[in-house]
Amino acid sequence: MRLSRLFVGTFTAAAVWGLAMTPAFAATTVTVQPGDSLWKISHARGISLQSLESANPSVNPADLLVGTVLKLPTTSNVDAANSNDSTEAQNLYWMEHIINAEAGGESLEAQVAVGDVVLHRLESGQYGKTVHDVVFQIDGGHYQFSCVPDGYIYQTPNASSVTAAERVLETNDDEVPGAFVFYNPAQTLASSWVRSQKTIAQIGDLVFAK
Repeated sequence: MRLSRLFVGTFTAAAVWGLAMTPAFAATTVTVQPGDSLWKISHARGISLQSLESANPSVNPADLLVGTVLKLPTTSNVDAANSNDSTEAQNLYWMEHIINAEAGGESLEAQVAVGDVVLHRLESGQYGKTVHDVVFQIDGGHYQFSCVPDGYIYQTPNASSVTAAERVLETNDDEVPGAFVFYNPAQTLASSWVRSQKTIAQIGDLVFAK
């Protein structure tokens, strides 16, 4: 059985994206470049995603066009929003790692679905307040995701896992609505309780269920 919990780390946004932090108030606008997303821009500028979205209400994060000129938040907005930066960066960091550890060799669709399971657990409020809480939860003396005790959770995420994590946290798309567990039938005992859960979808080698 392979499940996940949200990661919490001590990494800054600059560490997550490998970008040098720039002063939040060095400019009043920024132009979208190839490969950019609101998430990447916000963390490269040292501001929160929420504050950047609030400053650009007409921009659709899922359809961000190259060449779009974005307004940067004012000083007052940034001061109010910066408290969210650390948690956002940590959530992204651990989401990348859990997706990679549980589905690094699967399709992007399956990787996003794994992230959706983690997000469902986070949003339920029953598994903790951060991705780290979800990923590292211990229930009945056991970690909920096998990649934690076996150490795979600490491997460097591949490129598709990073893309999948960003998609999960940035958009409202949901590959497996209502799924709280996933498992690989080839690696799961026939007697395992997870096989009795209602199946929502099978994507690649992974079955997603309630």
